[in-house]
Amino acid sequence: MDWVEPHGPWDDQLACIFDGGVVDDSRAAALRPHDEELSELVFAAYDESRSLLPPRLARRFEAAVEAVSDGRMRYLRNGIPIW
Repeated sequence: MDWVEPHGPWDDQLACIFDGGVVDDSRAAALRPHDEELSELVFAAYDESRSLLPPRLARRFEAAVEAVSDGRMRYLRNGIPIW
């Protein structure tokens, strides 16, 4: 759970990442973006993901991976853990 302060034209927001489990190859091939804000869907290895994400989102992703590994929720403020 990441609280993001107001920025640009946007008010503050809560950003969440959910563990969607494992997606097999046939299901992955069928996935397509359905939102006008999304132009593509990419499956990337963990190490590659950091170079694909802006720093704030990379920190959020890193926290989510840590949460999956130890089963504990992470709380962030602008991508930075608060405890």
